[in-house]
Amino acid sequence: MHTFSSAFRIFRFNVLRLAVTVLAGASLILAPGVAQAAGASVLRDAEIETIIRSYADPLFRASGIPPESIRIRILEDETLNAFVTSGNRMFIHSGLLMKTETPLQLIGVIAHETGHIAGGHIARMGPELEKAMMTSLLATALGVVAGVASGRADAGMAAMTLGGTVAERTFFAFTRTQENSADAFAMKVLDSTNQSAQGLLEFFHTLQGQEMLVAARQDPYVRTHPLTEDRISAIENHVEQKNISDRVPSQQQATHDRMVAKLFAFLNGQGRTLQKYPETDQSLSARYARAIAYYRRGDMAKALPEIDGLIREYPKDPYFHELRGQMLVENTRIAEGLPSYRTAVSLAPNAPLIGISYGHALVESDIPANWTEAQTVLRRALSQEPDHAFGWRMLGNAYGKAGDETRAAYAMAEYALLIGDRSQARFQAAKAEKGLKQSDPMWLRLQDIKTHAKPDDEK
Repeated sequence: MHTFSSAFRIFRFNVLRLAVTVLAGASLILAPGVAQAAGASVLRDAEIETIIRSYADPLFRASGIPPESIRIRILEDETLNAFVTSGNRMFIHSGLLMKTETPLQLIGVIAHETGHIAGGHIARMGPELEKAMMTSLLATALGVVAGVASGRADAGMAAMTLGGTVAERTFFAFTRTQENSADAFAMKVLDSTNQSAQGLLEFFHTLQGQEMLVAARQDPYVRTHPLTEDRISAIENHVEQKNISDRVPSQQQATHDRMVAKLFAFLNGQGRTLQKYPETDQSLSARYARAIAYYRRGDMAKALPEIDGLIREYPKDPYFHELRGQMLVENTRIAEGLPSYRTAVSLAPNAPLIGISYGHALVESDIPANWTEAQTVLRRALSQEPDHAFGWRMLGNAYGKAGDETRAAYAMAEYALLIGDRSQARFQAAKAEKGLKQSDPMWLRLQDIKTHAKPDDEK
């Protein structure tokens, strides 16, 4: 895990992406919306996730999908891409987020990906991939036989290439059907929430020009969501017929702008940020971006006045207080930063990521009373975000500093299990188990941890 900041974190872990190599011709078939990669960096930020949820949850509800059943994560990747995977997981690239100019553009993309979830497309992908693979393998076998029988290698290669092409075309015919279905669903769900499909149309027009580029220069969304004039025309006709206003409320646009500015400032060099958001720009989003840029450059003399000015104008905004606390704590001014974090948590009690950042700051302080408070804050946050490995590690540290070795071991067992260190999870669980009675709920949870942490040959 590489930590960018206490509020804005990058968590590195492997995200499985479905890819089938077609042996004949060595071409690659990719499932719709799934980029080719072995792993990715996941960005976590309370403010950005809240904004995206405000776009997505109404679409999920209108689709008959419980919002809490969908996990949305942001991947640190500058390319334009979004995709869904099994287990109702939706991933959005940071590059796509920063490219969107209006909320409707992002909402349109989310509506399209929601169509894949509602249509069960990922579940149906497996049999089609298997069919394509079998066609390719059969072509390879027949090519070898033809080459041996004729004594001509070119005849064998021709048969293998033809078989691979057939497999690829068959699979992409299936994916095109899915994409058209997702488009139709997106337009339907946007209508039901009284939102224009103009944003989706604008996004597709942005991608349309990339189809003429060589594959290596195309964004993943173009390679895995094949665009056609027919698809774009269908959305254009829909927009004209429905005539739903594409006007975005000024407050929603301002919120979107600050999300883009925050992402840009954290993911780009300070020079680029100050070039895009110069001091002559006094908009909220520009001031926010500059505050981040100055703080990342270590220029607290400029960073604090920027964020303090925003707090004076918007005293009830938890994310400005959170950023101020982050600036101070990361510059070893923990005592000064704690009040800002405390205010942020009070303004956003249901934002566990802020709670975990506050708990971290409390653990890092040298006041024993803060370690006790950290336990309460972190337990509350982890009840809402139980898969947050860093939060469990901080809770373990809080218990350890307070001298509670049993609970420290329990928290570290949870942490070890989440990061995949099963040996350490078993060790910490056994250590914690010694200090608990079997009637204790924590003892029962330790049994679950030990079961999940067993070596593969024992499961």
